[in-house]
Amino acid sequence: MKKHRYLLTLFITIFVIGVVWIVLVPIFHTPDEQSHFGQVAFMVEKRRAPNSLDTYDLSEEIYISEKLLDTDRDKLGNNKFTFHPQYRLEYSEGIIGKYEANISDLAKTDAKKTFVHSESTRYPVLYYIPATIIYKFFYNQDIFTRIFFIRIWSLLLFLGTVYSTYKLGEHIRPKEKLFSYILAILVGFQPMMMFVNIGVSSDSLGNLLFTLFLLSGVRIITQGVSPKNIAFLVMATILSIYTKPQFIIVLPIIFLLFLISGFQQIKNKKYFILSAFGILTFILFILYQLRGGPSSIIIVFQNKLNLTNLAKFTFTYTLPHTIKEVMPWYWGIYDWLGITYSRSVHRIINRIVLLSLIGCLLSIKSILSYNFWRKKENQALLFLFTSAFLFFIAISFYDWLSWYSSGFQLGVQGRYFFPVISIHMIILLLGWEKLLLLFIPRLRSFGLKILGTSMILLNLIGVWTISKTYYDLSSLFKFISQASQYKPWFTKGIFLTYLLVISVIVYIYFLFRLFKEKIMKEKR
Repeated sequence: MKKHRYLLTLFITIFVIGVVWIVLVPIFHTPDEQSHFGQVAFMVEKRRAPNSLDTYDLSEEIYISEKLLDTDRDKLGNNKFTFHPQYRLEYSEGIIGKYEANISDLAKTDAKKTFVHSESTRYPVLYYIPATIIYKFFYNQDIFTRIFFIRIWSLLLFLGTVYSTYKLGEHIRPKEKLFSYILAILVGFQPMMMFVNIGVSSDSLGNLLFTLFLLSGVRIITQGVSPKNIAFLVMATILSIYTKPQFIIVLPIIFLLFLISGFQQIKNKKYFILSAFGILTFILFILYQLRGGPSSIIIVFQNKLNLTNLAKFTFTYTLPHTIKEVMPWYWGIYDWLGITYSRSVHRIINRIVLLSLIGCLLSIKSILSYNFWRKKENQALLFLFTSAFLFFIAISFYDWLSWYSSGFQLGVQGRYFFPVISIHMIILLLGWEKLLLLFIPRLRSFGLKILGTSMILLNLIGVWTISKTYYDLSSLFKFISQASQYKPWFTKGIFLTYLLVISVIVYIYFLFRLFKEKIMKEKR
């Protein structure tokens, strides 16, 4: 019961703060939101998903709204905001935006049913079907209201990711609820993660399903191979690949999973044979999926692989790009890649990450110990760490393949690694914990809470960064006035003020509860 109370407090806090992000971030300013929303609108009007034969897939309502809000992109994918942090939309003096009435009136015309431009995504429909239901429910409302409630759908999926992360922590440290709780905080309050997951985008569902896939793998390792755990794995695998085709990376990860599980159960012939059968089944599945044809990954691999060029690309581009851009963007990049945190904030982040990595390196002796790896929880860590590494390799290789084949670089961003953010936060938490145990073991619990609080404060910095990027903070009146424009009526003016006051109260109460009471009696 106590566990549920703490989790409920956590989820309510994340939900309230998520709503603040939803309200403060203007429409079409989360990654590719206009394209994902375009697919939702297309599916509502056409009763099917857009395909390659559709010349126009973006509604006139969305296209006109983009033009009036200066988010319409040129052939290079840039608009007036892209890489221009000084640019701001022109605001009026009240709480109604200059073009807001014009945009709202489009909902009363055939602009929603007329398709005049090509920009919508063409992803599998699993995320978009519930979004279309929401769209239809608010069909007669303006575009701001429809986007708001579909963003709420994304936020609920994000809460699912946070809960899955918590369960993942329980399997890693079954006797220490504080570890799982802080892990959930690290993922739930990571500002860029929240920014991405409150927009209209299938990324929110993809992040949830991949986390569930990782959880299913860890369950097989810690609980053993069973029909229930195999069914969970199969379900998570199929849904992940169906939602995001790039999640085909789960297949070699499954091979790794059954390899670890088979080694673990080698003394039990039944389970070892079952594990081996699982490996064989998925290998055959891969071969079946890659049968012949110009789209075969095997053929592409054979025709395009150039180890010399790949190595050069890795050392001259991938690694420098990862350090200089991907890592800073991982923590927060807003306003169409134009705004991030101050250098001092990034320095603090880098030092915390570096200290945690040092803590992990100090654990290397025990990690390489045979007795250490006989523990199922540590085998699960091996599975997770290797999965994160394979995920990085896959994205990096695809980036090179895209450049080598067509001269076009994928443009890897930090958010591309959010499907494995739970693993990153486990590494961060384990390293931090190791340092605490080495130097100030009595303050372990307090130190873990400090790390969680640091992420919460970074989330606050994210909110502040978003606010000063889009709005005038010279006075509360100007801020409320500008932040109310181009938003649903129930988030304007006094309603926005109430929301911000409630969020501050929730923040304070959550931190008070975090430090006041023990999450559980520690057993080490």
